[in-house]
Amino acid sequence: MSALTAGRLAALAPVNAYTIPAARLIVDQALRAGAPPLRGTSTEALVENGFRGERVRGPRAERTDAVVLYVHGGGFIAGSAFGYRGVASRLSTATRLPVFTLDYRRAPEHPFPAAPGDVAAAFRWLADRHGPGNVVVAGDSAGGFLAAHLAVENARAGLPPPGALVLFSPMADLSLALALGHDNVDRDGLLSTEMARQAIAHFTDEPFDLRPTPGMPLPPALIHASDTEYFGADAAELARRWRTTGAPCELRVWPDQMHAFQTLPVVVPESRTAYRAAARFVAAHLPTASAVITQKVTAS
Repeated sequence: MSALTAGRLAALAPVNAYTIPAARLIVDQALRAGAPPLRGTSTEALVENGFRGERVRGPRAERTDAVVLYVHGGGFIAGSAFGYRGVASRLSTATRLPVFTLDYRRAPEHPFPAAPGDVAAAFRWLADRHGPGNVVVAGDSAGGFLAAHLAVENARAGLPPPGALVLFSPMADLSLALALGHDNVDRDGLLSTEMARQAIAHFTDEPFDLRPTPGMPLPPALIHASDTEYFGADAAELARRWRTTGAPCELRVWPDQMHAFQTLPVVVPESRTAYRAAARFVAAHLPTASAVITQKVTAS
């Protein structure tokens, strides 16, 4: 079974206590097939202060002065550092940075606020070692929501922001109002409204909607989405809201791509371009390393 077929079958299943364990296996298997780790990738399991994950280094990731915190997708109920090892490997290789993929606690066993709490704890731990401005927070889908949520909550609390955000197909409105108002909501073969509603309900019964306020000190953000994916309107609206704060935000809308296509580079070759774009964005917003990354991205 191909990674794409597995993902489409998972989208058809109900989301309940009986199907979630199988869905987690399917998601991990699809990701491992669609994004196998690059040859030469090294991994290290980490357990620190109640959170856990993997430090991943791609074959050309020699830098140690900064780090990427990756928050995986999976509708708050699935996904894992193991499943996303290949994604982390590619992002690490593109940026030349180590990537820490967080195994945050998932719903329904651990509903809100467990996952945001784990993201915040991991960010603090990495910021203590590298400096908050040298931590790039990245994520896809539900992980994109959690990454952006971290930045917004840090700003509200007067805490230092990450150096930058990289968001692939982020969710922004857990009420699904934005998604349901999108013209192409039914064209995404990987997601359905019923599946999204059920998954979110396991995470929270609050209709969270990321709404940063003007003047909020947010980090620069890069947002990638597709014009035919389920959460395309979420990504576009999040970018608009980000810019109203005065923070830089780059939005790239890809034509005719599936949700979070960057996580399946074997299926979608365009994902390689997305990783290179992420590396250039990181280079532009981590000035101490910009010359090194830009030179190597250009040469690769």
